[in-house]
Amino acid sequence: MGRLVLVIDPAVEVSPTDFATAWNCSDEASAAGSAIVEAVPPGNFFDAMDLVVIPAGVGLAINGITAMVGSVIARLRARPDPPELEIAEMTRPDGDRIVVVRLRGTR
Repeated sequence: MGRLVLVIDPAVEVSPTDFATAWNCSDEASAAGSAIVEAVPPGNFFDAMDLVVIPAGVGLAINGITAMVGSVIARLRARPDPPELEIAEMTRPDGDRIVVVRLRGTR
């Protein structure tokens, strides 16, 4: 399928809907693809969360993803110091890139 799928930990204090809206309002980020929010199918590991899906975002390097995600989250959190994020990535056999975003030091 080849999508970029973001899982945003609630500790980041940014909702998937707010993130997708801010992503789509950023010229740089939206150039990588428009973000939409999808509910997770029942029985999935992340079944209590909504996901941010960027259908065309698979061509991005992880450092590009990290920079854009961090920028969007920093704007949404509206605090003087941007949070230190930890981003873990994996690619599924179907081509989807799963990216989990959480605050560094949280588990």
